[in-house]
Amino acid sequence: MDRQEYLIGAALVPVTACDEVRAQVRALALPGQIKLHWTDEQESRRRTIVKRLAEIAPMTVVVTHLSERVKKNERCRRKCLEALYHEMVGMEIYDLTLEHRSDKQNAADRAHIVSLQGQGLERGIRIRHLRGGDEPLLWIADILLGAVNAAAMGEPRYLEALQETIVVQHRTADSLMP
Repeated sequence: MDRQEYLIGAALVPVTACDEVRAQVRALALPGQIKLHWTDEQESRRRTIVKRLAEIAPMTVVVTHLSERVKKNERCRRKCLEALYHEMVGMEIYDLTLEHRSDKQNAADRAHIVSLQGQGLERGIRIRHLRGGDEPLLWIADILLGAVNAAAMGEPRYLEALQETIVVQHRTADSLMP
């Protein structure tokens, strides 16, 4: 059976610590580098970045959805986001920043959360979209998910180094069993 797994990652940073953590994460970028992105980094840089993120120790969340392979993964994304939103409400976190994709996709994210709120999701939860290059806190989730993918491909050391930062690791309710 051909399957795919969609992942959403989140960094949970207290409002009072955002500026400090943002500066620490931004300092990990090389001169001229717009943002950190796992797939763009060399092995030695990945080790350095993961080590530093483990020291900064933001709390992180991973939500996954395992499904049959599909051409478009927006449904999988919505399933992951729905689970993430409920986790955040349970932790009394109501302001979320998602990485900007396209205007159309951002509008779909907003329509999705409005729909969920109509179905009972806490109405106080708010999302905004920022470009990855403009918000270093978004880089944390990218690195975390890179480590998760590396572990799935047989290289667990990155995820092991970040394991203590993970406060929620959750599969969506209708995810297939691995």
